[in-house]
Amino acid sequence: MPTQTDWVKSVLFDRGYLARIRGEAIKIYLMMIEACGGLPDRSVTISLRQLMGRTGLSCPTVIDGLAQLETLGLVVSTTHERGKVKTYYIPDPPPNDAL
Repeated sequence: MPTQTDWVKSVLFDRGYLARIRGEAIKIYLMMIEACGGLPDRSVTISLRQLMGRTGLSCPTVIDGLAQLETLGLVVSTTHERGKVKTYYIPDPPPNDAL
């Protein structure tokens, strides 16, 4: 378990991503980390409805949050069919200074 905690701490604090994530997107990112078992370089398949239910956020807010996370490189959508359950890849992002 310390490895998982260290990775999340490293991404959010040491690499500076927490300061770059705006609004409700942090809820979405933490839910995605939890869904992939807290480890990087994994994929998770999840529907928009599941994201809304687990975060308590509205559809437009979840969509905006996902777009922000994708822009930051924290999640990568690997399926692009509109209206379908999507699979997201959770990478181990680069250090903040590499952005």
